[in-house]
Amino acid sequence: MQITPSDATLGAVVTGVDLTRLDDAVFAEIESAWHRYAVLVFEGQDLSTEAQLAFSRRIGLLERGLVKSSTRLLAHISNTLKNGDVADPASLQVRFNEGNQHWHSDSSYKRVGAKASLLCARVVPDTGGETEWADMRAAFDALDEDMKAYLEGKEAVHSFVFSHTWHGGQELLAEEDIAGLPPVEHSIVKVHPATGRRSLFVGRHASHIIGEPVAESRELLAALTRQACQPPRTFKHRWRVGDLALWDNRCVLHRGHPWPMDQARDMVRTTVAGDGPDNEWAEDAAPGFAG
Repeated sequence: MQITPSDATLGAVVTGVDLTRLDDAVFAEIESAWHRYAVLVFEGQDLSTEAQLAFSRRIGLLERGLVKSSTRLLAHISNTLKNGDVADPASLQVRFNEGNQHWHSDSSYKRVGAKASLLCARVVPDTGGETEWADMRAAFDALDEDMKAYLEGKEAVHSFVFSHTWHGGQELLAEEDIAGLPPVEHSIVKVHPATGRRSLFVGRHASHIIGEPVAESRELLAALTRQACQPPRTFKHRWRVGDLALWDNRCVLHRGHPWPMDQARDMVRTTVAGDGPDNEWAEDAAPGFAG
């Protein structure tokens, strides 16, 4: 196995490994590299649905999507229909996925945010459609001491309605499902449980800072995100069919890049539920959960 770091403060490309044939020692090496680089891209894996689910579960229990009662653990981030045709750009399917083009951490609008995301490329466009990640550990390190002190101990409200309504969130879900995604509170400065490094926890789902004026604190959160997501703290990957990316939502933001809407792009994502007591979004250990 070869691990080649990017030129940024995060991200590495992994080659020479078959993710369907991992012994404990190789998996431990992958996990160690993941904690170091926060984003790992495994080229040309061509994983089946079952193999992607199996590798994802080595990292932890999988997370349900937007509906707690659902047993589906795969999400298609796609502009294609079931028959393979490209969807109308004005359709709800395409509009809802537009939100992915803004910097975010998956599921931060849930009480326990996602631990990891794994994205596999099934169909890629000729141009565009890259995924880009930003290092929130290095972003925190780059803050001046006064800002670090100001943010320490503060919490932000993260809200599905705040971040999703403008591009179809309320149309996609029933009222009872939206009610099951109430605003939650997260510390703006997080300490990674495995590495001990501090990082910023911001992005598009963060609405405002508790105890501060909403408008002003919203502007600050947006400014922190913009400042954080700049080189050398960003790593972008141009997809090829079969590539798999694994990233750490606890210390990384990500976004997708646009592509010509007359071209197909189909990505399959599994999400590993955040560690924590009684995470109601984690998969049931009982049989019946599938892709």
